[in-house]
Amino acid sequence: MLLTPRNGCFPSMPETDSRTVDINPWIDRARRDPVAYAERQAIEVVLAAIGSLPGYGSQIFLKGGLLMAVVYESPRATVDLDFTTNLKASPDLAALLREELNRALPRTTARLGYPDLVLQVQTVKENPQPFGNPGPSYPSLDVTIGYARRGQGDWRLALGQAPHVVKLEVSFNEPIHAIDVIRLGVGGPSFSAYALTDLIAEKFRALLQQVPRRRFRRQDVYDIAYLVTRFQLDAGERAAVLESFHHKCAARGIVPAIDSLRHAALVAHARSDWDTIRQEVGDLPDFDDCFAKVEALYRSLPWSSDGPQGTVE
Repeated sequence: MLLTPRNGCFPSMPETDSRTVDINPWIDRARRDPVAYAERQAIEVVLAAIGSLPGYGSQIFLKGGLLMAVVYESPRATVDLDFTTNLKASPDLAALLREELNRALPRTTARLGYPDLVLQVQTVKENPQPFGNPGPSYPSLDVTIGYARRGQGDWRLALGQAPHVVKLEVSFNEPIHAIDVIRLGVGGPSFSAYALTDLIAEKFRALLQQVPRRRFRRQDVYDIAYLVTRFQLDAGERAAVLESFHHKCAARGIVPAIDSLRHAALVAHARSDWDTIRQEVGDLPDFDDCFAKVEALYRSLPWSSDGPQGTVE
């Protein structure tokens, strides 16, 4: 049985581009720490395995901090995997995903040259309640995949008791405009991910949601400022960011405007715990400098002057 996309969730099917990245430097940076090194190898396996799932691997899209680290070489440390999917949140999805992943994981470890690494799904949880029940518009799946070196406690995987796991969150019903197919090396396995424009658009939306959701998104300020430093968005890309941003905001009942980032409470939430990022990146830039870059990009989007929603010109 194949999983099927959810119709009507997006303004249109997302545009697709492709890029090749070398994940090995990111993995090798953890070589001196055997636990972290195995974890990063396991993450590579999980990404490739998800991308290989027959019929629907291309319908699950990586986003968030791990995408920043692997594809955009961000120094900010993160190992949790955040995905969005346009699959239906159907009652049989959890069992089906478990089955397909457990089938794909051994093949993927062999293809990537990790014969001593064993992975198996430990848990798949529907949130905030079982799928199929009346409930929220934005459900998610929380998945844990255990990993171990062969002969070093791998027997615990079959019992669902792995001490080391890769954590995944798969969210549903998120508008998506553009994706990249990420290939891990020339001729290597691939997976799907947010394109740069959707990545930035979602981070802008997350910043606007901080106050009503009582969240603190200092990482989004760091990430957008990091991307602004590395990439110069042209007019078409800025228009794509704004279009995606508007649809993502509309899906959450937010009406953004060109001055939305200037709200004092929003800035205060983003500033909170800024110094804790230093533990991840070492040399931490000044918050005000980073926020100025974020706001400059936000205000440079092609807002029109004919309404509060700042539609694309």
